[in-house]
Amino acid sequence: MFQVYFTADLDEELSNKLEEHAQSISILYDKKAVIALFNSEEEIPACTRDYILSIQTLDEEVWKYRYLDSFNGIAVTPSVFIYPATKGKMCDSSYKYTIAINPKDAFGDGTHPTTRMCIQTLESMTDTIAPEKRSSYSLCDIGTGTGIIAIAAELFGFGTIDAFDIDPLAIQRAQENAAYNGCNRINFFVSDIAKVRSGTQYTIVVANLLSDIIEKNAAAIASLVEKGGTLIASGIHDRWAQGIIALMQKYCTLVDKNIMDEWHCLVFKK
Repeated sequence: MFQVYFTADLDEELSNKLEEHAQSISILYDKKAVIALFNSEEEIPACTRDYILSIQTLDEEVWKYRYLDSFNGIAVTPSVFIYPATKGKMCDSSYKYTIAINPKDAFGDGTHPTTRMCIQTLESMTDTIAPEKRSSYSLCDIGTGTGIIAIAAELFGFGTIDAFDIDPLAIQRAQENAAYNGCNRINFFVSDIAKVRSGTQYTIVVANLLSDIIEKNAAAIASLVEKGGTLIASGIHDRWAQGIIALMQKYCTLVDKNIMDEWHCLVFKK
């Protein structure tokens, strides 16, 4: 794994090139440099090489987990706090919900704007449902990663919760995270959205995925939403948002959208 520092004066076109080729995590910006991770030096776009300040080789196990040393958690909403399980059990009465996540090998530690917006949107929807009725609502979390959204759904009181991911290791981590948070009603399983043919439909479907995956599987994603149900679609960068909206509106109606740091969270009603 290679950590590359670029000068901070990259124009939009060059920044987009980096976003297309950087691996595993989003590009980090600060006042002095643009930092990106690549699996190999060959993946670094040629057009950006004149802007390189330095290249460092990182041990994969080190870079994946070292940020946890200084990460103490994040308040996703005024009532939801997410923190690394590596810090041990936390009890903070100032938050209604506290979720411990070990992100090892899977996406979803609560810091990315798309994850935060999904949980914020889900909580806002939950607040409109009487507590005694929430157990009658079903939810499907597509591309569950660490299981963070499914775990939040159980804590919010949803009844039936299915969560799947194409990566068996992600499902293993999600199950571990659910158990650590005392969640035992989530049905985690390995599956590919392109191959899902269960016939089961849900009150709410959350698809926090790459835009390309949403685009290729729009019909399959929409088919999981019951009539009158809601689809929360995120993982969509600003430059792809209008295309995804136009595509999904073949199946559902856009009723709300949120934007954070050029990432979109779209809410559709079927």
